[in-house]
Amino acid sequence: MQLFYLADLSDSTFEFTEDESKHCIRVLRKKKGDELTLIDGKGTEAKGIIEQDNPKKCSGIIVAKTHHQRNKNYTLHLAIAPTKNFDRIEWMLEKIIEIGVDEISFIETNTSERGKINSERCNKIAVSAMKQSKQYYLPKINGITSLKNFLKGCETTSSKFIAYCPTPVTQTLFNQIPLPMPSHSILLIGPEGDFTQQEVEEAISLGFKPVSLGSNILRSETAGLVGVTSFANKAQTT
Repeated sequence: MQLFYLADLSDSTFEFTEDESKHCIRVLRKKKGDELTLIDGKGTEAKGIIEQDNPKKCSGIIVAKTHHQRNKNYTLHLAIAPTKNFDRIEWMLEKIIEIGVDEISFIETNTSERGKINSERCNKIAVSAMKQSKQYYLPKINGITSLKNFLKGCETTSSKFIAYCPTPVTQTLFNQIPLPMPSHSILLIGPEGDFTQQEVEEAISLGFKPVSLGSNILRSETAGLVGVTSFANKAQTT
């Protein structure tokens, strides 16, 4: 089943963006009268019929709508310091969205290598990964912020973890995720140079539990993938 994304499905008609129109008409060779499956990234699935098969502005009517509940019993917010080579983070974005994550924040730490991100590019990757993995909810992607500001916004969340490389190795994230699964969790992952000790202590003072992702030293994007997978695997044990 091929999915097409449209942020607003509240009307009885639809009109794709130019990119989605081109993909629909030029790449997939859809034409007038064809039925499409549309999603809005907020749980709504709609059936639409193409009335105008213009590769720059494909449009049509919506004939049916269905609302889907989330397919997992927890939400996960991943906060990560972006790498200097952002292609690696883009790769991670695709994979963690396929596995299951609900919100992604980029943080700037004392040893960060990058202070800017391309939000538009990140959102395109998120939409593509959502469609490819046949999901109905689009993760929220936040712009870059300082670690200090991010931590201030986490005070009301009780299930939160900071993954770093301490000596000796602390408990693994998988073992520290409680059962039943918390309704909402935050996972914090630092840059390639890791968090400073002061940053770790500040996070712990605000309720973050220190965890390890294993005995091997991981790249930031690999750590993000392992962290999200740990939550997905833990949920399967319930």
